[in-house]
Amino acid sequence: MQLADATFERDGFALVPQLLDGAACNQLLALIPKILKAAERWQSVGVPLWFLQDDLPELTALLQQPTLTTRLQACCGLDETALQLLAVTLYNKRPGDPGTAWHQDARYIPADQLAALTLWLPLQAIDSSNGPIQFVPGSQNHCLISQPQPARTAPTGLSQAKPSVAAPMAFGDGTVHTPWTLHGSRSNRSAATRRALIVNYLSAPLRLNRKPKLHGQCHPEVVNQLREINHQTLSQRLQRPEIQPSPSEWNYGQL
Repeated sequence: MQLADATFERDGFALVPQLLDGAACNQLLALIPKILKAAERWQSVGVPLWFLQDDLPELTALLQQPTLTTRLQACCGLDETALQLLAVTLYNKRPGDPGTAWHQDARYIPADQLAALTLWLPLQAIDSSNGPIQFVPGSQNHCLISQPQPARTAPTGLSQAKPSVAAPMAFGDGTVHTPWTLHGSRSNRSAATRRALIVNYLSAPLRLNRKPKLHGQCHPEVVNQLREINHQTLSQRLQRPEIQPSPSEWNYGQL
């Protein structure tokens, strides 16, 4: 499947071409040095989920501007649903770095329901050589038991697992996917570092389970390790008094 042919409802992901207009592209370009500086601090914290918007109010404003969120809402069929910015993480893929393993984000978040979407916003143009993100169409309707899986081959365990590679992409384009869409990225075979912002939005209240661990032999230890870390990170985040309660209201589940 060609990336441009994907639809969010059917395939679980979509390309949003020219998500940023010329002015927004210039703003993001100007912010890159500050993003890299803020990322140094978050990297030292040692958790996978970052909140770069805390360090950069200008980035928060850019990612919440109505022209951007309206495009995302229309692409995802959420025209009447408000989007709240939850997290912003920077992924760096240096020359020679391997691809990011196949995974489904929701498997690593300890919540029974996760009304969210993820924007993948590269900080440079993307081609087939510099670590493009890739998706498995329709995978949002399934749970891949054995994950993460190496990105160098197509994932096993799904009846339909032919990846769609998000390349080429221009600077200012983005992709959006559901929490259950199986995705990963290819290795960076270029001579430059590939950088992308992973922007998580909520479209409904987030309720974390009291106990993050999944029991049973079908749940690899790495899954539970990341669920524990994300549970602690999100618990601390959502209980901070300055975090707006709507639509992301803090409630424990009953599990």
